[in-house]
Amino acid sequence: MKILIIGGDAAGMSAASQIQRRQKDWQVTVLEKGRFTSYASCGIPYYLAGDVEDFDDLVVVTPEQFRKQRGIDVRMGWEATSIDIQEKVVSARTDSGSLEALPFDRLLIATGARPVVPSWPGVDLDGVTAVRNLEDAARLEAWLEKGPEQAVVVGAGYVGLEMAEALRRRGVEVTVVEKLTGVMGGAEAELTQLVLEEAEHHGIHILLDTTVEGFHGTDGALTAVQTDQGDLPADLAVVSLGVRPNSDLARDARIALGDSSAIHVDPSQRTDTEDVFAAGDCCEAHNLVLGKPDYFPLALTANRQGRVAGANLAGGNELFPGIVGSCVTRLFDLTIARTGIDEATARSEAIPFGTASASAPSKAHYFPGHDPLWVKLVFRSDNHKLLGAWLVGRDPSAGKRADVLAVALSNGMTVEQISDLDLTYAPPFAPVWDPVLQAANKAKYRLAREQSAG
Repeated sequence: MKILIIGGDAAGMSAASQIQRRQKDWQVTVLEKGRFTSYASCGIPYYLAGDVEDFDDLVVVTPEQFRKQRGIDVRMGWEATSIDIQEKVVSARTDSGSLEALPFDRLLIATGARPVVPSWPGVDLDGVTAVRNLEDAARLEAWLEKGPEQAVVVGAGYVGLEMAEALRRRGVEVTVVEKLTGVMGGAEAELTQLVLEEAEHHGIHILLDTTVEGFHGTDGALTAVQTDQGDLPADLAVVSLGVRPNSDLARDARIALGDSSAIHVDPSQRTDTEDVFAAGDCCEAHNLVLGKPDYFPLALTANRQGRVAGANLAGGNELFPGIVGSCVTRLFDLTIARTGIDEATARSEAIPFGTASASAPSKAHYFPGHDPLWVKLVFRSDNHKLLGAWLVGRDPSAGKRADVLAVALSNGMTVEQISDLDLTYAPPFAPVWDPVLQAANKAKYRLAREQSAG
């Protein structure tokens, strides 16, 4: 049995490893157009900031380790150019530049995603970059070693804020430009204000409701970022506007795509084409909160989908249960976490909703370091089920407290059920009434009052 995998990062290599464990005699070939396999792209901002000292530490498993230890034929610098479904052949450009046709019995598309970079004037200037993979990280590190003075980060999402911190910690003056009126995809005013205050405290200026229009340069090098509010001097610009799926190969092969232009898959990671699977940032995932396919590219999702795809490529019958959209990031001393959907999404999906928030000590009020933790819950006003949550605070536990709410979302819990959870208590870790419980209590009492009044 010949298994061919296009893409050698999280999803692709997770799948390849699963197949090798289950079917040691099968031929597993992976095509990866880049220079690295199985690397931690989420660690790039922390490498650039200096938290991760060695660039090589970002690589989890090298191509040579996959070959020698797991018997997987990993071909680096090979780029798939087309898929012939009828003939079951993938055409690829090799590392030497020649073209080769590779037959397969079963195929996995794990082509990932690429950064969203609009066709702005001057976008090709030296000093303008997006940061998605290790090649990007190495290029940006080389620029940082030249000592840039002023940087502009385009986009105030999770990665944009992480990159802003990294650049600031390297001694660069940083301005973040965001076209929305809130950070992280238009977050509510309360959360946005907390982030703005933390950024300003550390010397990062965030311009909201501001649109980038292009870049200016001299002798091919960046000198300024043009916005609708005026030019910003800069010798470095990092574009962080999210990603879009690398689904062109699938589209050209007439494999079905979803509304997001990501590859449509069923819970087994099968596409609509026989013997063709997809996993990772190139494909959709079932959103458990919305009850429909969604595009939410995250590292854990890619790894989980890859394991399911690999098991099924090897003859298994496993299912990917879906996602709730859980994320966490850090901006200096502030931890920001979310899970599920926000108010804007609930409104756009015509879901009746209510909100409740609480700001409470992260530890017992008499214990050192009892900084406030802000928790906001979004819930259905009809059946009281949780829809989503935001958590922000200086206590790093905000991220893991979000996991409690992710579990609640995955199990369709109501705010009343969350309010009744038996969470841990000890002064160094949490007050008697955890901030999560306090927010749930507020939601519970609000709903009870509304029902009584109605």
